[in-house]
Amino acid sequence: MAAQVELTQDERNAQKNYWLEHSSQPTVEAMMLDSKAAEIDQLERPEVLATLGDVSGKRVLELGAGIGRFTGELAKQAKHVVACDFMEVSIAENRRQHEALGNVSFMVADVTELEQEAGSYDVVFSNWLLMYLSDAEVKALAAKVLRWLAPGGVLFFRESCFRPSGDRPRKGNPTHYRNPRDYFAMFDGAELVTGGGASSSHLELFCCKCVDTYVTVKRNQNQICWKFHKVETPRPRQPLHRTFLDTHQYSDASIALYEAVYGRGFVSPGGQQLSARLLDGLQLQPASRLLDVGCGIGGNAFLAADTYGCHVHGIDLSVNMILVAIERAAAAIASSRSSSSGGAAAAANGAANGTAANGSCAEANGSSSSSSAGVLSPRQQQQMPHDVTFEVADVLTRDFDQGSFDVCVSRDALLHVQEKQALFSRLFRWLKPGGKLLITDYCQPSAPGFSPSPGFASYIAKHRYSLLSLECYSRQLAAAGFAEVQAEDCTAELISSLEAELAGLQANKEKFTAKFSAAEYESVTSRWQEKLARAQAGEQRWGKLTAVKPQQ
Repeated sequence: MAAQVELTQDERNAQKNYWLEHSSQPTVEAMMLDSKAAEIDQLERPEVLATLGDVSGKRVLELGAGIGRFTGELAKQAKHVVACDFMEVSIAENRRQHEALGNVSFMVADVTELEQEAGSYDVVFSNWLLMYLSDAEVKALAAKVLRWLAPGGVLFFRESCFRPSGDRPRKGNPTHYRNPRDYFAMFDGAELVTGGGASSSHLELFCCKCVDTYVTVKRNQNQICWKFHKVETPRPRQPLHRTFLDTHQYSDASIALYEAVYGRGFVSPGGQQLSARLLDGLQLQPASRLLDVGCGIGGNAFLAADTYGCHVHGIDLSVNMILVAIERAAAAIASSRSSSSGGAAAAANGAANGTAANGSCAEANGSSSSSSAGVLSPRQQQQMPHDVTFEVADVLTRDFDQGSFDVCVSRDALLHVQEKQALFSRLFRWLKPGGKLLITDYCQPSAPGFSPSPGFASYIAKHRYSLLSLECYSRQLAAAGFAEVQAEDCTAELISSLEAELAGLQANKEKFTAKFSAAEYESVTSRWQEKLARAQAGEQRWGKLTAVKPQQ
């Protein structure tokens, strides 16, 4: 216990000394540790607040409030804001700017020692705070925040992951540039037992996403924000659907197996070759904005962005898959920046070949330079690869502004969605007039009264799939308002892909077995043979659907 106290004190001393050095001038540049802070702030602050959402009439606790970059904006809507920071000079500047608002209280305190009344806040907000706390301190704070929040309350935080993003030189840097997986582990694990042990409160994820501004101006996917809601459920806690996905079909081991069959970056039939052909029919332009629903580990998103120069926003419910995509984007961009020639091609090749793990780990040690963190000019932005943002969210609860996208693509992912009609209505609203929709998915036959064989039924149940016939898909798209709905049975192409994938497995048996195991080889081969047999029998079908949102 004494050793733990000593470690905590060392951590706090290191952080305090760090910020004494960097807060001598209470400016945005000092707080953001970036020479282009004012320029970035103009774009980033509205985006972060939009992701947080409406705080009208809410009681807000702002942790790590600093000089008040967000305090004033929060106070414009909130019932009351408590702005807390451990640097007295920062709170003094915050008070100077915002005390006249009348609904802001100011507190000089270290969050590791802070105590507040249970249920006293509707929103707890922080921006760049947790990376200045140790793992133990973050876990302790997660438990306290859960107690401080009222039922249904919101926790929002934003952190720098993997490496620094600012370009200001730093003599020493005690910042913890964590892998986003670490934050999920710490906050998913927070639980407050209630109701005499019959129930408990926990934090349920609403979304986790890249800060788009940093992707646009720096091609940096490492600025990430989380939004959780406090919910109460009976004990024992039932696993979330995203937990089911990440511990079964999309575990790290399963993702590696899929890639060994489909190719790097892909977890669905046809891999890069089919994706390239499908994207080619969408007439994407550099100004296009594409939404990739069920984007997986990002292969399709990277391909679209790098081939056509368009912006892609990928959304998926699987934490594991989104984090693989973010890790690979980070490594590819780092590779592109450091390459003396052929940067964009090298970066794209790095992402395709899975060099991200080594790249992101090398960056995570906190080294940075102005050349790797500076704001890109518009011309540089066009030349850099991977104009892609990612988020973990349930597409049925996440929302986007009407007319946000020119194109929506979903590759073999909607089989995980039960309420497809509700989803199609949302996709329709998010598309601009004239916007295009492309879906590929596993389907069931259209025969009236179709009943799956025991093997197919077991397969569907095991993965918790929800399959429609192509005709049902078409009807639901039309009911959502889409026009020019075209459905194509591509089962023959699925059969060809399965046969090619099986042939590839057999040709590379020794290599596959060495990387995984003989048992995994037999398991994957057997699964592919069963899928091929179902497709050849006409039971498991594969379809492509396209549609357009009418101009009026």
